Amino acid sequence: MTHAFRLQAVTCGYRGHEVLRAVDLDIPRGGILGLIGPNGAGKSTVLRLLLGLLDPQAGAVEVLGVKPRQARPKVGYVPQSLVLERDLPGTLEDLVLAGFLGLRRAGSAPTSQDLERAHGWMERLRIADLRRRKLSELSGGQLQLGLVARALVREPELLLLDEPTANADARAEGAVFGLLEDCCRDRTAVVVSHDVGVLSRNVDSIACVGAGTIVHHGTREVPQDALEAAYGCPVELIAHGHPHRVLSVHGPDCHHDHASCGGHG
Repeated sequence: MTHAFRLQAVTCGYRGHEVLRAVDLDIPRGGILGLIGPNGAGKSTVLRLLLGLLDPQAGAVEVLGVKPRQARPKVGYVPQSLVLERDLPGTLEDLVLAGFLGLRRAGSAPTSQDLERAHGWMERLRIADLRRRKLSELSGGQLQLGLVARALVREPELLLLDEPTANADARAEGAVFGLLEDCCRDRTAVVVSHDVGVLSRNVDSIACVGAGTIVHHGTREVPQDALEAAYGCPVELIAHGHPHRVLSVHGPDCHHDHASCGGHG
């Protein structure tokens, strides 16, 4: 098996509205893929397809050589955010250990091996000293690192991350991408982000989602016409020193709401 996942002529959407139309995408195993595109373009839809939470209306989805639901034990997922009650008694360690749910018998206590693996990932993300802290006491960046550790304790072959550094400071951002670079030699990560500059410094290739399609050429370069079709207005990737790229908007006739779509990198 040489691919992490495949979308073959996939069409899907919600309540009669097509988000993706006859999309083909074949991602090889290993490395980090970045997904960019405006809000509502279909980035989260791609993640839902890969997690088996959404079935295509047409076409086929294959994850790690099998159907998405069959692949779930080998897939880790990091959501964009986690809403917490202020008096929630759970700790960071509890959050990370929750990554074993679905892999162990329901109601069983964590094994010594589970604890060792959880502490190992927390150490690598530099949050082990916070393991006894209540979740409601953590900063947004610390909580996000906990969610990354929760996904990694599963030792997934495919890791899906939805805006993993949106609430993170520079230290947390560096910890996430440094760890991904280290551990994606033998696994695959898909990172959704509006920050094209961050992605272009840290991923192996970028796919642009928009206008019902996905454009991916196996590199960090995205064709100009694909960007403009996705964002619905003139946009440009401007180099500020290799390999950094910043997505910026040009043209006096553009009235698109880039604050909401992520048009500025």
